[in-house]
Amino acid sequence: MKIPLVNLKLQYKKVEKEILKGIKEILREQNLILGKYCALLEEKIASYTGVPYAVSCANGTDALILSLMALGIGNGDEVLTTPYTFFSTASSITLVGARPVFVDIEAESMNIDPDKIEEKITEKTRALIVVHLFGKLCNMDKIMAIAEKYGIYVIEDMAQSIGARKNGKMAGSFGHVATLSFYPTKNLGGIGEGGMVLTKDSELANRLRKLRVHGMDKVPYRHELIGINSRLDEIKAYALYTKFKYLEDWNRKRIENAKFYSSELKDLPLLLPSAEDDGSHVFHQYVIRLEERDNLREFLGRRGIQTAVYYPLPLHLQECFRYLGYKKGDFPHAEEASMKSLAIPVYPELKEREKRYIVKCIRDFFKK
Repeated sequence: MKIPLVNLKLQYKKVEKEILKGIKEILREQNLILGKYCALLEEKIASYTGVPYAVSCANGTDALILSLMALGIGNGDEVLTTPYTFFSTASSITLVGARPVFVDIEAESMNIDPDKIEEKITEKTRALIVVHLFGKLCNMDKIMAIAEKYGIYVIEDMAQSIGARKNGKMAGSFGHVATLSFYPTKNLGGIGEGGMVLTKDSELANRLRKLRVHGMDKVPYRHELIGINSRLDEIKAYALYTKFKYLEDWNRKRIENAKFYSSELKDLPLLLPSAEDDGSHVFHQYVIRLEERDNLREFLGRRGIQTAVYYPLPLHLQECFRYLGYKKGDFPHAEEASMKSLAIPVYPELKEREKRYIVKCIRDFFKK
């Protein structure tokens, strides 16, 4: 049996006819960038998350960069974030001229540890980027209380968590700004790159709309700001708009698959992801942790099961961030997670027999 980590081909079959029909319409009309489907997608995501303003852009990395630019963050500023996340969370900070300051993660959730944030705040701290890692919401009540106390912005990196919720509030509705990625493998993935910024502030939304088109106002070639080129294509927006109606069902199936694993693997010497039964985790990835991570990965690979390591080297130990002065041992929980974490398939289209095969193979590994 061959089981990929993600099966985009199976998902595409469900929407292929709709998407191809829409693409033909768009190509006939030749309104290819920031057209009606971009606007419809923005309206749909804003309504879904409960955040009034949504501004689409070219990708999730640009969403972070645009957010920081719109908030006026740049040279001399510090932005707190986690060292255990995808590279762009921190690189976006440096690309606007600011300095990333890392905060270790919680051992259990692998999200940024709220109890370690205050000790890293200085007079230069302007913002905090939190990451709802693998689809699991951070402790936003604690985080927002700290942000309010010190007067700093909170940016939610929700690239992996669209649809997660806590006490009726959706991911993206807690902070001052939130950023999405529509990379093909995401819970709501497109047919290419795509991103979006969410905000409750109308002035900030207007600024974001200008920044994504080189800082132009509605008058062509009049630039109020120095922006970037980060526009979403109509074809990509249409594909996302088409797939959106399946998001809740896909997330439900991810959660069901995760519950199956947690039930079937609970007696093994594994650290399984924490998941309260409240919708606060939508399982972009199902990540297990164990000392023999690399051996299990090799074993499963021989059985035809694709896995992945997220993330093999925490950001504070990356060569490009050496100038920040961090060293091994500075963030022990992030470093431990990087050595023990292994993602196994959890995508919505997984069949029952495939899930049972994955569980059997993991159990076989511990019998050897």
